[in-house]
Amino acid sequence: MAKELVDQIGARPFLQPRQALTLIGGGRNINLKEYECLAGVSVNVSSLKDFISVQAARQTPVLLTGENGLRQEQVARLIHQAGPNWAQPFFAVNTHTLDNDSLDSLMFGPRGMMENSERGTIYINDLTGLPVLLQQRFATFIEEQRWRMSSGRSQPNTAPRLIFSTKCDASELKADNRIAYSMIEFLRPMSFEIEPLRNRSEDIPYLATHLAERIASRLNKGLHVISPPAMKMLSDYIWEGNIDELEATLESVIASTSPHQIDEARLPARIRYFTFKSIPSSGIDLPDMVDDFERSLIETALRQTHGNQTKASILLGLRVQTLNMKLKRFTELGKEIKV
Repeated sequence: MAKELVDQIGARPFLQPRQALTLIGGGRNINLKEYECLAGVSVNVSSLKDFISVQAARQTPVLLTGENGLRQEQVARLIHQAGPNWAQPFFAVNTHTLDNDSLDSLMFGPRGMMENSERGTIYINDLTGLPVLLQQRFATFIEEQRWRMSSGRSQPNTAPRLIFSTKCDASELKADNRIAYSMIEFLRPMSFEIEPLRNRSEDIPYLATHLAERIASRLNKGLHVISPPAMKMLSDYIWEGNIDELEATLESVIASTSPHQIDEARLPARIRYFTFKSIPSSGIDLPDMVDDFERSLIETALRQTHGNQTKASILLGLRVQTLNMKLKRFTELGKEIKV
């Protein structure tokens, strides 16, 4: 953001100056300001930077915990890129898009990643979503690697590094999934919990500014500056979808407007009226506000269930047919819901 524009709208209270941040890894400097997972000034963001610096120098497995939408894959990529094996491949595996047999073949088959990712990094987006058999195979692999490293009698370790993420608390798994529970407990010393945005609202001005600049550049829309009142609304809002939801909201606003200052009137109704104590003298559009809020809830449910309409309808307390009708209606209104 240009300094002149920042001063012009008086956004300085939201955007305190920050020093350029770099991470030394593999003989390179990695500019951390390019990554939204590290945008902000909260204690959690500061601790995450330290965690990345420490883990990048190691080859031990890592566990990232936290809700969906917090860019855990980006954190995993940073750990890989800042480490000594940055030139080796990085693979991100989405456990929700493959069936059990395909996952097993992809990971442990004759030409699978575990055999052919020498000194690379494999990121697995949902540890608890893995089939139990695969959880057991990963647990065995991790235990074997620990034994090799501690014995001092093995050849230099050429195995890939594993980085897992999960949104589950270990205590929730103790009775139902002992293997996943044991793995999470074992990985706890090499784990980090990324806090949701609702617990670190002080980071939202940095995140929103970073995302707005990147979105405007990608869409070739020119600079969009967020006004202080609009920024306060963004900071006060509870982002159930975290960074993903914030980015989707800003992209919708920027895509539909010309370069200018984004004021509160440009924000969706669910955000504008999230904390209002009285109805503005200008009045409100209640049907539009209700539609906007309903659409937001449906988007959140579908995102949370990875697009599974049956599961989303259960979360929303709707029949699947009712949810389908609502999705069709929003499409006809030009407000198609995308996950």
